Amino acid sequence: MAVTVTQTLPPSAADRIYTPRGEDGLDRQALRAAIDELARHGRITGRDERLLEVLREVSVLSLDQVRRLLWAEAKEKTAYSRLSFLLNQHLLTSARTPRSGMKTWGLLVRKVYALGPAGRLWLQEEVNNGHVPRYLKRDQVLHDLLAAEFFIRLSEAVLRRGEAWSLSWAGERLASYWPRADAAPAIAPDGLSIVRQRHTNGKVATLPFFVEMDAGREAHGRLSSDWGRKVVGYDRFMASQWEQHPELGDLEAFPLVAVITHGHQRLLNLVSSITEKRQQPVIYYLALWLDLMAGQDVLTAPVWLIITPEGEIIGRERKQRQSLLPVSR
Repeated sequence: MAVTVTQTLPPSAADRIYTPRGEDGLDRQALRAAIDELARHGRITGRDERLLEVLREVSVLSLDQVRRLLWAEAKEKTAYSRLSFLLNQHLLTSARTPRSGMKTWGLLVRKVYALGPAGRLWLQEEVNNGHVPRYLKRDQVLHDLLAAEFFIRLSEAVLRRGEAWSLSWAGERLASYWPRADAAPAIAPDGLSIVRQRHTNGKVATLPFFVEMDAGREAHGRLSSDWGRKVVGYDRFMASQWEQHPELGDLEAFPLVAVITHGHQRLLNLVSSITEKRQQPVIYYLALWLDLMAGQDVLTAPVWLIITPEGEIIGRERKQRQSLLPVSR
């Protein structure tokens, strides 16, 4: 289920410190009985359910991100107290905070939360008896926190616009394109966002886009590179019967691909890689993380370089860059 806003190999020593804690020896039946008891006494609130659903789609959230999304008017201590209760009930689990990375990318350094085994059971996801081998690697935690930050800011921008606006967000699992059920996905976006605005005449305008968080250091030039495969994957997705994808069935056009990266030269390298390898008229928007985070509204921040369906590049110069939405909307 997409979030809506109105919405086994052992780990290496370097990764082990980011392993979720507190799941050893937990029994599935005992967990089920415990959360059933909580539900009978009304101790799992609508806000708790909303948090679990968001974590299913974005993987991790920091304390600051949770507060802004669900306790916007409350003090951080209020959110922390509730999250501590959910941790004790195994609805949430935690990972060691990637402090240096969060500082480098401008995120507030706070405790990091993920779905716990009881949370996955509540969402009707399978949990095996005993230890659940879900290792949260350091780089993946940071990457997912960055994608989550974009989701939070997008949610804030939509909520500011009032009841006529809404946001649907599907995480990697639901947004991925699987040409074959028995093979790996051809494309696995960090998210699929659909912003909707209902006009007074009843018509609904939509802005759908895949989100790709380019937080790594790998070169983009080779077809075998991660980004080479992504471009080919999006081409295959667009050339397929994409309208049959469960998350895209009501859209009139294939979503654009919004790429968030770091460093001006890396952005230009991405542009070169995309224009060289793209065969289908997939639209790409590319923005720098710092530019996007500096604005008050991610929907109207004029920070996006655009590669049009015809291959025209708009925004090589900063002053030519565009927003996701026209500023007047």
